[in-house]
Amino acid sequence: LPTDKQVKSSTSGYELLSHMQLAGLKVNSIERKITTVSGGSVQLRINDIVASTAQVQALRPDEVLRVEYIDNPGVRYADTEVEAVINYIVRRAESGISGGVSFTNAVTTGFGDDNVYIRATHKLSQFGLNYYLSYRDYDDRKVDEEQMFSFTEAKERRRELIGISTPFSYQDHSIEASYNLTKPEKYIFNAVFTENIYNSPHGDYGQLIKETEQKDLYNYTRSEYNYHSPSLDLYYKKFLLHDQFLALNVVGTYIGSDYEREYSEAHSEAGAPVSSYDYGTDGSRYSLIGEGIYQKTFDKITLTGGIKYMQAYTHNRYTGDVNESAEMHNSSLYGYVQAQGKWAKLNYSLGIGASRQDFDESEEGFTFYMFRPMLSLSYPVFKGASLRYNFTCSPSVPSLSALSDIRQQTTDLEVNRGNRNLKPYRSYINRLQLSWGNKRVSFQLSGGHRISKNPIMEQIKCVSQPDGSYIIEYGIDNQKRFTQWNGRLYTNINVIPDLLSISLYGGFNSFESKGNSYLHHYTAWYVGGDASLNYKNFSLYGSIGNRYNSLYGESIDYGEKNSVIQCSYKWKNMSAGIGVLYPFTPAGWSAGWKLMSERVQKKSWTYIKNNANMVVLTFSWNFNSGLKHKTEEKLMNNVDRETGIAR
Repeated sequence: LPTDKQVKSSTSGYELLSHMQLAGLKVNSIERKITTVSGGSVQLRINDIVASTAQVQALRPDEVLRVEYIDNPGVRYADTEVEAVINYIVRRAESGISGGVSFTNAVTTGFGDDNVYIRATHKLSQFGLNYYLSYRDYDDRKVDEEQMFSFTEAKERRRELIGISTPFSYQDHSIEASYNLTKPEKYIFNAVFTENIYNSPHGDYGQLIKETEQKDLYNYTRSEYNYHSPSLDLYYKKFLLHDQFLALNVVGTYIGSDYEREYSEAHSEAGAPVSSYDYGTDGSRYSLIGEGIYQKTFDKITLTGGIKYMQAYTHNRYTGDVNESAEMHNSSLYGYVQAQGKWAKLNYSLGIGASRQDFDESEEGFTFYMFRPMLSLSYPVFKGASLRYNFTCSPSVPSLSALSDIRQQTTDLEVNRGNRNLKPYRSYINRLQLSWGNKRVSFQLSGGHRISKNPIMEQIKCVSQPDGSYIIEYGIDNQKRFTQWNGRLYTNINVIPDLLSISLYGGFNSFESKGNSYLHHYTAWYVGGDASLNYKNFSLYGSIGNRYNSLYGESIDYGEKNSVIQCSYKWKNMSAGIGVLYPFTPAGWSAGWKLMSERVQKKSWTYIKNNANMVVLTFSWNFNSGLKHKTEEKLMNNVDRETGIAR
């Protein structure tokens, strides 16, 4: 439950969540990003309707009754990548018009997240229109890299690639039109039309290649990616007698995508190429998703059952050095049942799901069957403390692009390729958590274990060419196993109630990646924290955290550092503020990865200096005319974001 101070100091759903400091979440209200501490995805909902970035930004904190935090989503989410769910329960206007604007823009850098919305309510109907724009335009982005290729025991090549500043930019537009018709305790009808337009003209980078006994070379990679995705979402919920309901959802989506990549090497930065590789993809995808949910609540138990079906058609035309077309029909059927209740002091949730995945590409078919059980037990061990155990069996299926056998040569020495022989695999996850808290202090101590049997991971090999040369082929295959142990401690302290609170967290991850021809171990520690100060109409928020590093296959990912400071002043329905992203970091934003293959060793770091000590200004204004009422909730939202293209 947000406090009055937290509500008063916030102007959006993101700011409210940052001041609430929920355990296990990382909130960046300036960049409008919410993830788990481990970097996992968080699904955001408003009255159980899955909400977009624009809708959460337009959310008025004074309308929020409570925030539901699900850090262990049930079996209904088992076929998604969601690690947590945030559901804002809000009041709605009964009549009249409400709207507002929200702007976040950097002073000297091309950085902005802007939103405009309006809602009109009359009797049982509510109409809404929302526009959101997110853009980045950097001119100082570079990629440094170290490489060693071991083609044979006697033939090795070591190279240093020194990054050259190149542009990076994108614009992400979202337009939403919605209609809601609600008759309380009878039915709900909700319709949303959304058009997403994404344009990234510059994902470029250049490098100076230095190699012993070789002339210096300059490489340049030009990358452009665009897509637009209109979708129509229709939802209907019918309330039945005796605490029952039936909900139906149908979503139709089209995704048109265009990807181009050009790589060239030359003896001078502006010289004629001595080698070049062009690659492009023109993709179209049509999908239809339908889902139904039935729920019955008894005195001590709630039963939920559902079924979800998806049918899609994807056509990709590959151009440039690759001139091929790929067509794929795929469908999935997922059914599940779940029971939630209480037996004596023990709270439990037990769910079982089963799915069938069908792929048909170029007259070659694949069918995968998967079983998804989940169990959650919670018991109060003493006053203010509870112990919880979760078990999940999570199957994973190959992506459309992974199953595509398109061969893409990226440089003189390297080529990418998919694998049509991939099989799904299972991950078994166990988690134990002890929680304790009072009005001033709370903490969570948790530990977990994950093991994946026959996971899909890298398979890198050296391939000889007809002319006697060698080339490195980057592929994927089902390997032997992947194991992860983790532990985390989270503490929240209300130093001065309703004025100053501090949260601290720390943990470790230990990984083992066993392939068919490799074995890697890696252990990483992470720490972080945030502070929230609210005094009268002023609010100050800051957070900091080191990199969250992880191993998978033969690669270590070095995540980004997290640091932000934000100060704002709120007057009536207006708020103005100033913030700094990545303060005290002269190099700006950075992230990297390391490849440890027997045939290829690489270490790569990407830097965006424009983000260093980036000052942003914020402004928001909301207006509302009308009384309040409760708009009934939508319980499901389905969306298709899979383009299926190999990039």
